[in-house]
This record gives sequence, structure tokens and C-alpha cells, in this order.
Amino acid sequence: PCQGCTECGQVIAPYEQAKSNSFNTMPCGRCVGGQREDVCDRNREKCIARGYNLVDKSAWTAYEARDYIYVGGADVEMERLGIQEADGTDVPKRFGFPLVFACQTEALGWYSSQVRDGIMGFSTARTSFVNQMVFQDKLKYPRFCMCFENRMRNGMDMRGAGVVTLGGYNPKILDAPLVFVQNIAKQGETRYKIHVRNIFFRQGGGQSIVQERDGQSVVKLNFDEDLFNAKNGGTILDSGVPLLIFDESIQDTFMTEWKKLVGQQFSFGKMILTEKEVESLPTIIIQIAAHEGIDKSFNPRTVPNMVGDRDPKHPFDGLLAIPASHYMEYHPTTNTYRAKISLDSKLGSFLGINAMQGHAFFYDLAKDRIGFAESYNCRPKMSPAGDVDDDMFEMPSIHIETTEHVVEDGPFGMIPFAGGPTDPRDDLPTDGGMGSIGDGVYRGTCTTATCISFVTVGYCIVIAALAVAYKKYRPKDRSKHFDKEKTGDDVYDDYDGGEESEVLNPSFEQHVRYNNVRGFA
Repeated sequence: PCQGCTECGQVIAPYEQAKSNSFNTMPCGRCVGGQREDVCDRNREKCIARGYNLVDKSAWTAYEARDYIYVGGADVEMERLGIQEADGTDVPKRFGFPLVFACQTEALGWYSSQVRDGIMGFSTARTSFVNQMVFQDKLKYPRFCMCFENRMRNGMDMRGAGVVTLGGYNPKILDAPLVFVQNIAKQGETRYKIHVRNIFFRQGGGQSIVQERDGQSVVKLNFDEDLFNAKNGGTILDSGVPLLIFDESIQDTFMTEWKKLVGQQFSFGKMILTEKEVESLPTIIIQIAAHEGIDKSFNPRTVPNMVGDRDPKHPFDGLLAIPASHYMEYHPTTNTYRAKISLDSKLGSFLGINAMQGHAFFYDLAKDRIGFAESYNCRPKMSPAGDVDDDMFEMPSIHIETTEHVVEDGPFGMIPFAGGPTDPRDDLPTDGGMGSIGDGVYRGTCTTATCISFVTVGYCIVIAALAVAYKKYRPKDRSKHFDKEKTGDDVYDDYDGGEESEVLNPSFEQHVRYNNVRGFA
């Protein structure tokens, strides 16, 4: 929401465009949303953007704008200059990039009642945040990870949070290996779509895909998978949808099997339940078609969130567990629960945010694949003041690299949303701003012959010292004594773009061994 929006609900901190000297309104003729007649306003001065959710009729209206946004990268420079905040400095222009965004003037329904202001788009559209970062050379590859906290009721507290990693994912937050499924959206479509092959109920509940105790039976729902996925060309995976929406073709079998397991009819109304009763409700398990290029050189039974023997024809399909604590919403004012599930959708099937909680989802836009794994560690790091730290994690995140750049520049050049190619250095201050250098030379550049010679000699000395140290302290060869010595290294291998070989979190290995015996059933 931008400053001046009087129909955006309760706004915490609107964007104050009047305070920015780099803010620009996108004029008609340069509308990112297209050049249709309905894109411009009546005076043909602004480009109008609209969003509409068919599920719950939520909507928003905005106009296209452009300003510099700062994500990170200037911490050392700011610390050197004693600057605490980037506001009011040239940091966003020097270390950020020009972002085209929608300045909201109206928000209705769910869009007006979010925990924080605004919506950040991570679709496959050229205008999405991650793609704009790629086009501006701020991300090397169009990849990102969204990790959603495993929200559970703690008394009256139902708050949840999560973190986003740009350019890759952090393997140390995973409690299982990533399982990759196919994004079946066609070229030109901007939403993420998957193929749901089967749906199961697990009696007695449980938060994880791995069963918590012996004797928990698993029931497969009998439905037509082609019909279930037909209306949208697949099941839409969207964290912006607040509930599970199943195609109407599954309603009869869902209701029948629910009654067999629970002993009473499934209800969409308010229910008075204890926390223990909610936890005992069936866990919904979704089987999703595997990515076409997945590595099949290993036994899928060793991976807890793969189908394995449950479906011999598709053993490498992924399994997504949705416990009742995620699909049953608690209302503290009435002390009741209500299911956030729709079974009569005529608009197709959607897996919303309650299907994604407790998981990390890694989106690889270039390879049309989506990886997911259970995660109970995706809470942002908190500063002593109680605010969320920009660093997000205690450990550094992994940025995955491959050998080729798979994203091509768009028809507008290096900066497709600015109307043509520009040199980022043109935006650097030359009049004595923060860290500016009037002669155009960047700080840290070695250009003189004297400087280059000293650097060369220094490198030679370091290399020589390392060689001497290695020769003196290198470990002795013990291979003759231990031909099959086992290593206990605790490492995490990030994949190279062609292998699906993520290493498990060591704390989860016991679940893997457990799974070899019982599986998710």
C-alpha cells in the first residue's frame, strides 16, 4: 500500500513515495502489464494494475511505479561510515536496483488483513521480484526458497512466520532431503502447477510424513486424478491461497473415508475440539508427480518423503504431509475450530499455504522443478531488540551455482523494466555522496604499476608459505593400515544443477533408518 490509500484496510507502514526523489510513475506506453486499453487510467497518465482472487473474491487495485530497492550488500560500507539505516542515503541506488512494482490504492478481503503490508510476487512472470533481480544482474539464477514455519497452536498464540532465501536454499534448515516434483505449467503461464497423483488419509494424525507410532493405517482415496487436475491444467501451488481447495470430483470419496476413520461426518462448520482431538484427526498425504529429470540411481525407500513401495509405478513421486493442525483453523473468540478445506470447487484444485507450512519449498524456475522437504528450523533470527534480523539464519545460506547461465535477457535489454539497457554505474553519485569517488574509480581497484607489482609479490610469498606448511604438516598415509576407513564428516552437499544428491540433516538420519522398516504407513 502506498501513502494516500484510504481503502487498504489497517496499514502498518505504507510506502511513502513523496519522500523518495527516485520514485517514478510508469507512464502509459511503458506499462509493464501490457498495452491494452484497460491498462491506462482515464487520463492516460498512469498504468493500472489489478489483482483478483477467484477463491475468496479478494482483490486489489494499484498503479505501476518504479523506485530503487535495497536487499543487501552494503553492510561493510555502512559500518565503515557509521551508518545504521539505509533510509535517507544513496545506499538503495548504489547497492540496489530499480524495481517496477504496483503502488496499491485499494485492497479488499484477504489482501487487506495480512500480518504485514503489501504482497511480494514470486511467480514465473517477468515482472516477479526474483526475475527482476535476475534481469538486473543481482541474482545469477532464477531460484529461491520459501520456508514456512510449522505453525501450531500454543495456547492463544497462532502466529507463524518464515524466511525467503534468494538464489538458492540453506540445506541446514532441512529435516529431510529435497524431493523434486515437476512444474507442469505451460510456457507463458505464471503460476506454479503440479500433478497430484494420489491422496491418502493416515489414521491418528502426526506432524511428519514419518508415522509417530505403530498401527497407524493409511487409506487411499478413490478418485480420478485426471479429472482432479484438469480444470487448470494441473493443481495450482500457491502460498497466497489461504486454504486447501479440492476439485469437486473428490468430495464423495473424501467424505466416505473420513467418516470411516473419524467416526463422524466431515464438517465445514464450527467445532468445539480439544488440542488433543485435533492432533488425532487424519493427516492428509499428497502424492505429487516427480520431476522428469530426477536422479533414479538410489533406492526411494530410503527417502521418507518419497512414495517408494506405496506406488511401485511411481516410486520417486514426492509425499507432502498436511497435519490437522494446519488444515483446522482455531478461532480464539469462539474457542472453536473450522476446517480450511473446500471439497466442491468448480475452479479446479489448489494447494494453499496450509499445505506448505512446516516445509521448505525450493523453486528452480529455469528447470521447471520444485523441491520440498520438511523443515522445523525456518524461523528468522531475532535481534536483541526483538526485531527480525536481516541475516535470517545463524549460518550462511547456500547459493547454488551451475556451469551455465540459463536465463536470457528479454527483448528490452539488460534492464527490461527500465525501457532499455543502461549502465548501473551511471547511477553512482559523483558529487561527494556516501562512498562516492569523483574521478569515477571504484574503491578497491588496483590500477598503477607499483600497486600491481606489490600484489603479485604478495601472492607469491603466500603461495610459498602454504607450500612449506603443507610439506611439514601434511598427514601421513595410513591407507595400508585402514583400507576401508569410514569417515564421519558432517557435510552438506549442494547440488550442481544436474544431480539430486542433497545430504540429509544428520538429526534426521534416525527417521530414514526408521522409514526403511515401516515407511510413511
